[in-house]
Amino acid sequence: MNRLGGEPCPEDLRVLLTVGNDLLHDLNVEVCGDATWQPWADKSYLTAADLADPDISANVRAIDDTFELINFIARTEDDTYIGYWRGPNHVPLAKSPLVSYDTEGQFRLCGGTFVESLFFVIHDDEALAQFREDCVQLGIELAFESVDDISIPSVDPTPDAFHTARYHMHKIG
Repeated sequence: MNRLGGEPCPEDLRVLLTVGNDLLHDLNVEVCGDATWQPWADKSYLTAADLADPDISANVRAIDDTFELINFIARTEDDTYIGYWRGPNHVPLAKSPLVSYDTEGQFRLCGGTFVESLFFVIHDDEALAQFREDCVQLGIELAFESVDDISIPSVDPTPDAFHTARYHMHKIG
């Protein structure tokens, strides 16, 4: 998978892509390994007037800076993107938490594994119950019973904090 920067595919993601692809399809989750896949970066909705606004321009630049530190791999049906937060220290993929980026331009840490991130960002309880059962049948270890049990890894900076710092830097500079 080219989107992982040449690092090995995490086990839960590998299982889903090899024998659990139907599960992803049932949840309307697209996983793409193509290095050129970047729909989250689309700015075609912004007008010239938007881009001339210093606040919007600084935010767009800060978002782009933050994107550079994420290996995005998936998109949900509501256009939330999921990826591995590498951060400014380019943490190895195996130690990277997952981050979501939504249509409101918000970054949120959403788990320590890809499966956890899906539970965190998808809000269809019925589909998730079946997905959880199917994951267990595929041998994917789940260390949580519900979304409330998902442990969000602690990192510094978080994607949101990094974005905010970059926004202020671009706004000033």
